[in-house]
Amino acid sequence: KWLRILLGLFLIVYGLNQFFHFIPSTYGQMPENTRSFIDAVVEYLPYLYIFEILIGLFLLLNKWTAFIYIVLFPLSISFLMFTILNGDIHNMWPALIVALLNFGLMLDHKEQYKPLFD
Repeated sequence: KWLRILLGLFLIVYGLNQFFHFIPSTYGQMPENTRSFIDAVVEYLPYLYIFEILIGLFLLLNKWTAFIYIVLFPLSISFLMFTILNGDIHNMWPALIVALLNFGLMLDHKEQYKPLFD
């Protein structure tokens, strides 16, 4: 239970930080090609952050959790891959935490996923 709450809070805080900037960002430390990519998709990012906050709220409220873990999984893996492939290994801990929590919580619900693979 506390892992689900921790993941939900983490997603909400991270999503809100993108709007209110209360935690320092590493944007200026990114490689030039990464900044160029983010600048190219900047108009879509608020929707991603709102989606992230909603996922966190569903986890805190314990609603549709098995489904939410499936929805979050490709996002958490993409977040982790983006961080690693950009050489940002020193700042990869948030992505790693989200991916590990997501994977662990999915394993905890594996019985609910069995019908998907029948």
